Amino acid sequence: MKRPLVQLATALAFACSAVGAAAEPIPVPQDVPYPGTVRLEVDATDLDHRIFQVRETLPVDAPGPRVLLYPKWLPGNHSTTGPVELLAGLTITAGPGGPRIEWRRDPETMHAFHVDVPEGVAELVLSFQFITPTAAGQGRRVMTPDLLGLHWEKALLYPAGHYARQITIEPSVRLPAGWEFASALDGATRSGDTVRFSPVRLDQLGDSPLYSGRYYQRYDLYTNPRAPVRLNVFADRPAELEAKPGQLEAHRAMVREEIALFGSRHYAHYDFLLAITDNLGGIGL
Repeated sequence: MKRPLVQLATALAFACSAVGAAAEPIPVPQDVPYPGTVRLEVDATDLDHRIFQVRETLPVDAPGPRVLLYPKWLPGNHSTTGPVELLAGLTITAGPGGPRIEWRRDPETMHAFHVDVPEGVAELVLSFQFITPTAAGQGRRVMTPDLLGLHWEKALLYPAGHYARQITIEPSVRLPAGWEFASALDGATRSGDTVRFSPVRLDQLGDSPLYSGRYYQRYDLYTNPRAPVRLNVFADRPAELEAKPGQLEAHRAMVREEIALFGSRHYAHYDFLLAITDNLGGIGL
């Protein structure tokens, strides 16, 4: 009668041993540049399913083990709230069209993914989806039939072993047909519905979300070319874009008072992103 219990205890012991053996080191971040620029391509056109399709090309300078991380600490959050559970369908190949490379989920750090880079491979191509909430009870909604908010750090993986400011990302996004966009990112060039931006540090990318929508209006709050300030407004309906003179004056006064208070402008340009909506989730950043 005791034999099944002994077998169960033995099986558990082997299972615990296997889990312990599977643990692999995660490189400690160092203040050294990552070799090469990571290309991040986000397709935001799947409005029916509220899914961001992501393709990421990561240069590698040598074969061997690598660890890819999904961000745990996000701007404006006060704990490790990075929604890794919304990342799906991850595949990794040895270059575009190359053979598939298997990855392993870290058994202790759920935000970490291990991969072994084969000999002769110069870049890894990552493909995955960021599955966004479709109802308020599932979390903050970031995509609706009329507008979207792309927080880049929720739609990427990055190489472990480097400070965020030492990783350079070249971002781009494909938008729904005819939608306008706004972001603090520099160097925007548009070809059709695809917008590409200048390479930027990972920490700055996380601080530069993008809004896009069917209905958009930009208001200039401060027109000095040395440091312009713009209010970018998106809405569920066109009529909601109209601002009364007193409303605009309140925003312009805020900019003048900021300059008077600090005696300087600590930015090259400032882009406010405002969504007037009953459908997109609220955020205070």
